[in-house]
Amino acid sequence: MNIRRATIGDCDTVASIHARSWQSAYRGILNDDYLNNEIEKERLDLWRERFGSPDEKQVVLCAESDNGVVGFLCAYLDQDVTLGTFVDNLHVLQGSKRSGIGSNLMSVIRDISIREYSVDKLYLWVLAMNAPAIHFYESIGGLRKDQGYWNPPDGGEYLKFLYCWG
Repeated sequence: MNIRRATIGDCDTVASIHARSWQSAYRGILNDDYLNNEIEKERLDLWRERFGSPDEKQVVLCAESDNGVVGFLCAYLDQDVTLGTFVDNLHVLQGSKRSGIGSNLMSVIRDISIREYSVDKLYLWVLAMNAPAIHFYESIGGLRKDQGYWNPPDGGEYLKFLYCWG
């Protein structure tokens, strides 16, 4: 497996992985009509915007195997004075989960955050109903610190938890 910084040429692949991940992880949580009919275009529009005019602190990493890109992470370095670097997205294709890709992506972004901003703290939000993700984040040392609500593009409102490292 190779982890590298994404380029604009990865935009469509990242959007596809993001959509497929949500369709899998959020089935039964988010609205089915949204997951079935809108998510692919909505995620592609989002990633075209992010790759087209990236925030100066945005880092997108791709994890590659022999089969191509199988996961990605998007973070915003040194986003919060107290919490550190914000991990906005971490998605791995279903068939590649449980192979160390997610934990390797988290380790690489932490190394980048330390090297580029001297920040060794990471944080992210995870849906309360996403038990597999919560288990993963706790297994790699994430500590639940807070909670809030997320209003996604499907029009719902969902409880989310803040996880922190460092």
